[in-house]
Amino acid sequence: MIGASFATALRPRFDRISMLEPDDGHAGHALSTGQADERVEAVPEHADAVLLACPSDQIAGWVVRLAAHPGLVLDTGSVKGALVREVRNALGHLPTNWVPCHPIAGLERTGPAVADGDLFRDRKVILTPGPDVAAADRERVADWWRSAGALVEQMDPEEHDQVYARTSHLPHLLAFAYLLGIEEDDLAHTGGGFRDFSRIGGSDPIMWSGVFERNRPALLAALDGFERHLADFRQAIEAGDMDRCRSLIAAARARRSGGSDP
Repeated sequence: MIGASFATALRPRFDRISMLEPDDGHAGHALSTGQADERVEAVPEHADAVLLACPSDQIAGWVVRLAAHPGLVLDTGSVKGALVREVRNALGHLPTNWVPCHPIAGLERTGPAVADGDLFRDRKVILTPGPDVAAADRERVADWWRSAGALVEQMDPEEHDQVYARTSHLPHLLAFAYLLGIEEDDLAHTGGGFRDFSRIGGSDPIMWSGVFERNRPALLAALDGFERHLADFRQAIEAGDMDRCRSLIAAARARRSGGSDP
């Protein structure tokens, strides 16, 4: 979905879009809808850009293999610090053609059939390039994302992982855990709260288990913080202390109103 959405949005910027896709159904859809011009068995040698829209456990290997490629290499993984460490450990350095990217956009569904050229419009894309990436190359990558309507920011990879452990990875984990406690008969009695909270619980297990594995320290720290706040609510409810409960809810509400709506 991410790769096909990027290809659709950036279609006017590139003369030819090649696709390396192992799934025949996905490849057929992308070709029939014009998301890609051709299906290839290897990354074209003279591509201006190589977008790695693949499971997180495959990204580092591709970055290493493409370290000498003349084009710019972009990934779309939602974990950056661990990825940087994997690549540095493999090569001894970070490739100067690699600009790690994290588009803060997506759906719980997957595949090119649900791709959308407007997926990135007004959504953040975080870049975490290494120190030796040329400023012109960073700007070139940022300009591609802006062409898709995105709002581009740059962050340190470790800071990125800490922030998104709290704002993205932990919410997915909580949705999965919450759904494990839902009985089949409960589904006939759900409303907007269930739909809003559980939507991301339909996300891909391979993708998200990979995210949890690679951002383990930051995610565990975020989970520790959540458990402390959950314990505060539990203690207030057990004690019948509704003043404390209202205070916690009000603090949470104030924190929510300080952010931007999804």
